[in-house]
Amino acid sequence: MPSLAARVTGYLAEELRMEPSAIAPETPLVSSGLLDSVALVRLATFLEKELGVRIPDRDVRPEHFETVARIVDYVQRLRPER
Repeated sequence: MPSLAARVTGYLAEELRMEPSAIAPETPLVSSGLLDSVALVRLATFLEKELGVRIPDRDVRPEHFETVARIVDYVQRLRPER
């Protein structure tokens, strides 16, 4: 199974119609305008469905989703130990 970062990057590449290689772990997603508020909600929905986590509405904020690295860090804090 691909890593969490690879799964997030793959989703973003498809959603943004970009090559996965163009999305580095520290690529700014929100501040650069790649993701808007609607895209943040879609990303949160993807993460919930794909990973089985629950993302509270109050957490769908740019600071949690600014980069792939931040997304991975945030999701790992939500997931129970495996």
